[in-house]
This record gives sequence, structure tokens and C-alpha cells, in this order.
Amino acid sequence: MAEIPFETFSLALEATRNTPVTPPTHALNMAGVIKPYVSQYRPKEQRGTLVMNYRHKIVRKNCTFSADGDADVNYLPVWLNMAVKAVTSPSTPTNGVLTRLWTFARTITSDDIKAATMYWGDPAINQLQSPFCVLEELVFENDGTSEGVATLNVKGGGNFPAKVAAPSAPASIAGDTLPGMEMQLWVDTASAIGTTAITGRLLKAKHTITTGVTYKYIAAGPTTTFGYTAIGRKPVVALKTELEFEYPDYNQYDQWAAGTDLKVRVRHNGALIESVTPDYYNYAQFDSYGPYEDLDWGDNQGTNRTVKLVMNSQYDTTLASDFSVMVQNARTTL
Repeated sequence: MAEIPFETFSLALEATRNTPVTPPTHALNMAGVIKPYVSQYRPKEQRGTLVMNYRHKIVRKNCTFSADGDADVNYLPVWLNMAVKAVTSPSTPTNGVLTRLWTFARTITSDDIKAATMYWGDPAINQLQSPFCVLEELVFENDGTSEGVATLNVKGGGNFPAKVAAPSAPASIAGDTLPGMEMQLWVDTASAIGTTAITGRLLKAKHTITTGVTYKYIAAGPTTTFGYTAIGRKPVVALKTELEFEYPDYNQYDQWAAGTDLKVRVRHNGALIESVTPDYYNYAQFDSYGPYEDLDWGDNQGTNRTVKLVMNSQYDTTLASDFSVMVQNARTTL
């Protein structure tokens, strides 16, 4: 997405869905856009002429939003409130002083993701304010073969934006980024997740979180805004994890071929937060459960065969959910 000078993209999580929050609380360090939509109804009419359209009526108004950029450990908990569940405070790991751990295990019996009021545009010419913005998809990618860091892509929908005077800009909370070469991987079967480290072969990881949001449009009389007033949630594959490996042996292939139930933990590490026992680093961690499914071949630098395997999240009895995400940083609040 193009980065336009002076444009800003910000949000505030809503305490009550569809109740706008002013001013925004988080100035996002991502290139984003709000795209308004107006649906026009045109009756099919035959009036003895070549004219196709004689009348029109607005019947729906809404918007979509999207943003992409580097995955930042300080902003990830905000997005995960919209993607996984509402979490307002972190825990402190054992012996930690500065370190905080944010834990998001999806609630499977209720709808507790957060909505947000979003702001976008050039502050010099007003901004668009869209309430009841909900996330449809979050994609987190990291590539150990590149000279880069983890990236984040988000998209969703919202109610039709209002043109408002640019609100007070919140302070940036930009934190650490997560280089691809600092990724770690654990794959377990009978043992607890995070026991068996897999080293020397992970190349790339991609995690796609889907919320299953549906939009509910309910009649509201002649003063309707033509927007949705509620959302629903449908069962979906909530976390899809794609891993690409060097292929020095058949270990991962054999697990795929046998349909083995696996517990897969991918940790995307960043800088050291504090040196205690143990040392604590910034990270984003994705825990997935189930078998490897789709398989595809590739190559690494044209010299080694690689295998790409896909895992669609499955219910785990110990977790009592189908996936979880943890973010470790030094922030005590969202």
C-alpha cells in the first residue's frame, strides 16, 4: 500500500460497539486506508426509450479498511484484541521486572473480540472517522531467508465514515520489530507444547487469523443510517499456519503423511528486554494444534529442496480452544 506523506491512520478500541470514541488512542505506524461504499438501487423500468436508468435510491452505506506494515510488538496486542479476544492487561513472567506477557487464547463459546473507531486521512483537510470497525483477517508473516522483519496485514469492515476535524493525535508507542532469522520452532506430539525444538530447517512462517465476522443489517425506520447495527460470528478455521522447511530428511514429510496430531509453536523474537533468569526478549508467539495438511515443494536459493506444510487450527483439550497467541513486550497497558 502506498505511503502518502502527512496521512495518518489511528484507532481507539470501543467500550461499546458502534459508540464512536474521540479522540483516538493509538497512532498506528502502518500505511492504511478507509474506503467508503454507497450502494444505489436502480429500478428496472421500461419507458419506451433507450435510457436504462431513471431513478435511484441509497440502500446501504458502509466501508472497508486495510493496513499493512512491520509487525510491532507494542501494537500487536491492540490488533489481537480485535482478532482473538479482549485482553486489557498483561501478566509479569517469573523474575520479570520490565517484561510483560499478553496472552490471547480464543474464546470459543462467546463473541468477545473488540470493535474500534478508526481515523484516516490528512489532518490538514479533515479526516474520516468510522465507528464499529471489526477485523475480518490478520496476516502475520516472517521470512528467515530475507533481510527483513515480520510483517502485518489487516483488513475488515466498518460503518460509513463521517468527515470530522482532525482529532488530537495520540503519541506513538512504536516498539521492537522481529527479524526473520530470530524465529524459533517447537513441534510436539505426546509432550507439552514448546518442549521439542526444531532447529536448522525453518525458513518461513505465515499465520492467518480469520474472525468469521458477519454483518447484520436491521430495519431502523426512516432515520436509518443504512449501516449495520450488529455483527455475528460463524465457525471458521480461525488460525492457519504455513511453514516452509529446508528438506534435509523426511521428518516433517512423515508427520504429514501419517496425519499425526501435532502441537506447533512458532516464536518470532526481537530484542532483549531484560537480562534476568531467564533472559526475556520481545516476541510474538503462535500456538497451533492438529495435523499438517496441504503440502507443496519449493527450493532454497535454487540449491536445496524445501517443503511447505499447512496447519489449520484444531481444538486442543488442554488449552480448551483451537489456538493461542502470546506477545511479550515491556508495556503495562494497551
